[in-house]
Amino acid sequence: MTDELLQAQALRKQFGNNVVLRDVDLSVGRGEVHAIVGENGAGKSTLIKILGGVHRADGGTMKLEGRELILNSPQAALDQGIVVIHQELSLAPDLTTEENIFLGHFPRNALGLLDRRRMRERTRELLDRLSIEIDPTVPVGQLSIAQQQMIEIAKAISVEAKMLVLDEPTAVLDANRVDTLFDLVERLKAQGIGIVFISHHLEEIFRIADRVTVLRDGERTGTSDVSAIDQDWLVSKMIGREFEAHHTQARGMGEVALELEELSSEGAFENVSFSVRAGEIVGLAGLIGAGRTEVAQAIFGVRPHSSGQMKVFGRPTRFSGPGAAKRQGIAYVSEDRKAFGLLPNRPVRENATISNLARFRSLGLLRLDRERAFVREQIEQLDIRLPSMQAEISTLSGGNQQKVLLGRALAGRPRVLIFDEPTRGVDIGAKREIYRFIEELAEDGVAIIVISSEMEEVLRLSDRVLVMRGGRVAAELPRGEATEESVMRAASLD
Repeated sequence: MTDELLQAQALRKQFGNNVVLRDVDLSVGRGEVHAIVGENGAGKSTLIKILGGVHRADGGTMKLEGRELILNSPQAALDQGIVVIHQELSLAPDLTTEENIFLGHFPRNALGLLDRRRMRERTRELLDRLSIEIDPTVPVGQLSIAQQQMIEIAKAISVEAKMLVLDEPTAVLDANRVDTLFDLVERLKAQGIGIVFISHHLEEIFRIADRVTVLRDGERTGTSDVSAIDQDWLVSKMIGREFEAHHTQARGMGEVALELEELSSEGAFENVSFSVRAGEIVGLAGLIGAGRTEVAQAIFGVRPHSSGQMKVFGRPTRFSGPGAAKRQGIAYVSEDRKAFGLLPNRPVRENATISNLARFRSLGLLRLDRERAFVREQIEQLDIRLPSMQAEISTLSGGNQQKVLLGRALAGRPRVLIFDEPTRGVDIGAKREIYRFIEELAEDGVAIIVISSEMEEVLRLSDRVLVMRGGRVAAELPRGEATEESVMRAASLD
């Protein structure tokens, strides 16, 4: 067992009458990665905020290196060597790498002026220590998200961090960049830094963590060495019941609903050909930058295509925009909920119907009774958990926000439905519900395209898997031939 760095006992936090953490214990050793998992609403965010000094626990104790730890502010946590790195990075894009690393504690010379030479030397020392190959003088805004994460970690090390809290660090990374991040985590472990690792991706827990703690409804339901458990144990602790593996049954398929013939979009993809039948789920797999999302956007009329042909139920068509695509029965649920979907400060009711208000009009007037009836039906069908349909959608969990967007897509009565990263950022319970929903739509005869960076998701849902690489379809794999190995080989090997 590693030397104990952090010990938290019986942590409790309450907001009004709502108890969000109830007697939670957590310990982290030097050089240990301790993962925390749980569904949305399990208490992970509150625990992170307590560790980072944003919230103060209403009960319980914390010790760091055996000394009592009282954190009244984020600065107090930093002063004690505890650094939280959030999903939303806190870097200043117009400042250089070195300026971001030392922002707030710039090295000064004898006159109290910024010592740029010393700052650059210390930056290079830090980057060398972490084996990070980035030019200290480059503005952070020019770096990839993966590189920016590394700068956040280097920034933490610059203040002599003893413990890092990594909140969903792989959420926007492809497989190669995840490998790079995990290599860095291993180097931090070797230097004795304790790491709290938050992730929805259970396979990552078994790859990088030494121990794992599971939270459910604000309580700790289990802690174990990762080597002693499997995914079924984790899922059962997260959802409160035994995990039942699900295998999609073969479905009857109808006529060809959508067909692409040598479709190209300059600079994005070229000569893409495939078809999707009514009642079929076709998965689009590939690494980031392979062109999957761009193909989806071209189908939906968001991105123009420069050559080739698209047919909807046998009729050649070319959409001038999303409105034309919707009128032909095509719906698109984007991976970027904020940019393409959500109206964050508007009620759930409006978010669920905004794209298809014509369905609820009569004699030119919006029939609120029809609209509300539709929203109530979607809330029940998709098990959307919310206080009321008038609640702002930004107050809902990621999984429930995604369900609202799925309900919105149904308002147009689509015959072809494209899901781009349908479960990104949602918990395991919401994932299973979304999978069930997608499968039920296929059983009802909807033609479905699923784009996902999660291999398990693609393999579970798809009747066929199309693998894209470099803007082209590199392979087409029927269900019986689609394995993690065959998909990755097609996605990454020339």
